Amino acid sequence: MKMNSITLEQVNENILAMKKELDEIKIYIEEGNMELSEETKKQIEESRKKPLSQFKSQKEIEKKFL
Repeated sequence: MKMNSITLEQVNENILAMKKELDEIKIYIEEGNMELSEETKKQIEESRKKPLSQFKSQKEIEKKFL
């Protein structure tokens, strides 16, 4: 297995690039910047009206998918 040489300067550039991307991602996921469609708002309201007993547990979901 051949190892490529990399300088600290390259590592630093990569880290700064990742930081910039993460900062941009944070902007998208901040709750204040999110706009939900009317359909999504309606679905949220309907789901909040359901009793918790109608929802599947974490264990049930894990059994199905794991």
